[in-house]
Amino acid sequence: MASQYKIHGLKNLLLLIFFFYAPCSFAQYKDQLSPKVSVIINTNLETYFFAEKLAVEHINDYVFDQKGGDYAHQPIVHYGFLHFNRYVNTPVILRIADLLKQIKDTYHDNGSIMNYLLNEKEFPSRGHLFKGLPNNPNHPETSVLFAELTDSLNSFYHLAKVGEFLKENAPFYQGALKEVEKDIDVPSFPALEKWYGKRFPQYCIYLTPAMPITKGEDNYRGFGPNILSSEGTIPAMIMSSDQMLLPEPGLASYKHFGFDNPAVTHFLTKHEIGHSFVNPVIEKYSAQLQKDSALFTPELKQILAPHYINNWYVCVIEHLVRLGEIRTAVSMKDLKEAERLRKLHIYSEKCVLIPLLETQIRGYELNRKQYPTFESYVPQLISYFHSLTPAIINEQVKKFN
Repeated sequence: MASQYKIHGLKNLLLLIFFFYAPCSFAQYKDQLSPKVSVIINTNLETYFFAEKLAVEHINDYVFDQKGGDYAHQPIVHYGFLHFNRYVNTPVILRIADLLKQIKDTYHDNGSIMNYLLNEKEFPSRGHLFKGLPNNPNHPETSVLFAELTDSLNSFYHLAKVGEFLKENAPFYQGALKEVEKDIDVPSFPALEKWYGKRFPQYCIYLTPAMPITKGEDNYRGFGPNILSSEGTIPAMIMSSDQMLLPEPGLASYKHFGFDNPAVTHFLTKHEIGHSFVNPVIEKYSAQLQKDSALFTPELKQILAPHYINNWYVCVIEHLVRLGEIRTAVSMKDLKEAERLRKLHIYSEKCVLIPLLETQIRGYELNRKQYPTFESYVPQLISYFHSLTPAIINEQVKKFN
């Protein structure tokens, strides 16, 4: 399930046997942290953002990419634009600009493009990575636009020799990978699978140093795409840089790479991956939760608004994902981390129903024979939410606000 996260202003082992790691595809820069967890620089995504930066010169803006904007705080964006600017008026960029304008008029966002590109073979190869492709039944006409855009991007890749640029700047890309990898809690992935009673074929974390983010502290972007592999959906996260860097004379001069932020890395590689376990299950109960929307009291709404939680349905999902984080830490016997997460989620992020849910979830944890998966226990949780009253909700707000 594709999802996007914009936070605080703007807010997915070495290769031993090729086919074993095939679902995340070949990548010029890829580190295998465990048999299932990979951190990757994807050629298609970098090529797209280089081309988007040039196309914006013709269409003025797209998401956080602005014509004439200062992106010196993002070295790959800044120096990539200087390097590829000679192609700004070529037919392929003019065609890409026209396609992006049409897609922008429909989606007002480029998330669907990233989703499509990750399901394609990496440039210079052509064709679908797997048989399945993400699609939007509300806009079936855009699938043709995505196919044309991918073809044009492949042409731009060859024309501008994007592969050579990526190779020449290997130290920067490798440095970005290392900055993120040190903050990824790899053991938490199998622990999440055990707690939820569900497994995924892989977990792919994509860094996009070429994705433009406007300047400002704590500005970053994350996007959760669908990778529809032959083994099932692969939870993934696309991450922009999140640190504002001071300009250096060239890419070879940088010692920091814009991804050294443990809090953001933890959030996007653990919390947001947790949505892959929760969202598809809760979606089945959306009608019931809609009927209970009176539980999203004005008091609760007020304290959650700064955290981009604006209705009861999202409130339930966010509480359950955070509950899963805490209880997974408990299951790993990392009580210090569990307590840190409680303080963060209850007191800082104001998910004030978590103490109640921790009591309720014991029925799941102590009866795994009866409830082998989180999904099998969700009806009990939905019934519990339904049993709450606005008075109980407001009591929690008062207690933890």
